Amino acid sequence: MFHSRSLFLGHKDMDRQRRVEKGLTEGSIASSIWKLAAPMMIGGALQNLFSMVDLYFVGRLGYLQVAALSISGTIVAILMMFVMGIGVGTTALVAHFTGDKKPEHADRVMGQTLLLGLIGSAIMLVIALAFVEPLLYLFGATGDILIFAAEYLRITFGWSITIFFFVGINQALRGSGDAKTPLKALIIANIINIVLDPVLIMGYGPFPQMGVAGSAIATVFSRGVGFLFLLRHTIFGFSTLHFKLKYLKPEPTVIKHIVNIGLFASMQVFIREISFLLLMRLVASFGAVTIAAYGIGSRLRMFIMVPGFGFANSAAVLAGQNLGAQQPERAAKSAWQAVLFYECIATPLAALFIIFAPQLIAFFTDNTAVIGLGASFLRYVGLTIPFLAISLILSQAMNGAGDTRTPTIVQFAGQLLFRVPFAYFLSLVVGMGATGIWLGINLSDIATGAGTALCFHSGRWKKVYGKHRRLLERKTLTTIHEAKLPVSK
Repeated sequence: MFHSRSLFLGHKDMDRQRRVEKGLTEGSIASSIWKLAAPMMIGGALQNLFSMVDLYFVGRLGYLQVAALSISGTIVAILMMFVMGIGVGTTALVAHFTGDKKPEHADRVMGQTLLLGLIGSAIMLVIALAFVEPLLYLFGATGDILIFAAEYLRITFGWSITIFFFVGINQALRGSGDAKTPLKALIIANIINIVLDPVLIMGYGPFPQMGVAGSAIATVFSRGVGFLFLLRHTIFGFSTLHFKLKYLKPEPTVIKHIVNIGLFASMQVFIREISFLLLMRLVASFGAVTIAAYGIGSRLRMFIMVPGFGFANSAAVLAGQNLGAQQPERAAKSAWQAVLFYECIATPLAALFIIFAPQLIAFFTDNTAVIGLGASFLRYVGLTIPFLAISLILSQAMNGAGDTRTPTIVQFAGQLLFRVPFAYFLSLVVGMGATGIWLGINLSDIATGAGTALCFHSGRWKKVYGKHRRLLERKTLTTIHEAKLPVSK
């Protein structure tokens, strides 16, 4: 099960074995996909449960609080732009080194990921202290909605270090092929979040009613506990990655590679969330009822996407590890098979959402106007789920290969050149109102899915990986020599 001790055990860590996830670069592709995707899908569902639980209890307070949570949640996506960018760069490099049988290099990548997370959280703290209200004004928040949303953002941004660290180690472990340990951390974090949410939001027992702010406290605290669980695992546990304090020492070469890959991945999130923010500005112009309908509908739409995130992340890991093992055709087949598996799950779910749309919206609110608009949103977007599946998984597969530029270009065209202009044109110029916004989202999903499929089929991502690999190996070997670290053979 284990290779030579000189390869898989650090020279100062000889008494500790390293866990090795085998089978991702050999054997059945379907088995490899499900080995990663199953725990990742459950993990994605648990991550979505964070927001769904928040929405449920905040919804008991009133639709103004729901609207505040919707706007602040959209702005929090700016934070996730940095988090996910670092995460994609981490996954790609860890997967590459794992597939290439160089685990000590993967350990260093995880250490530099935490260092980048520390820098990112410091930036978010500055925003929390000085720029929360201007951001909310910019996107249409006023009155009580502004007050509630500002409380949520100050807490979330101020304690964003828990989110950076939690996601960073999660993505590093997944890149190494370990999807089960992150799942355990998510289970622990969700249990804590589910317990704290009603207590802090509604004010049960000795706790005061904190409303939307209570939701933010519950989220950052529970993710902080999840991070501590993962950190302990990588320090003392039977882990695929081993954390050591020396890996927190800045390594410009490793940081540069994480950032180079993660930059365009961050831009993908930035483009997507700028699109959502611009849509939120448009939605806000139609009033609080439309904001609440859009917020609930968007979170339910995310529920359909949860299985896709599991398959997408598995496609990214398999692409990175198989390219690291010099098996590009297996990497491509893995991505397409992941698409097929997701389509078989997403299409029936979309049908159920279309049929039972009013009942699903009514679970979160009793406002009849919100229920009507929210049901309309679900029925429109449910029709384009197959295209969304293609773009979600194939984009992530290219990201895992290190080609984050191509998906970024496709996202820019689909989200900003297609979605936003059509939504504004149809809702305001044609006079379709909220229905025009829903149609704009539909059209952009179709365009993005088709464009992503064409780019992936072209195979450019394999050439990008080849160039990246040559540069990575040359600079990594130089860094190892300077640091006097052992070179794997």
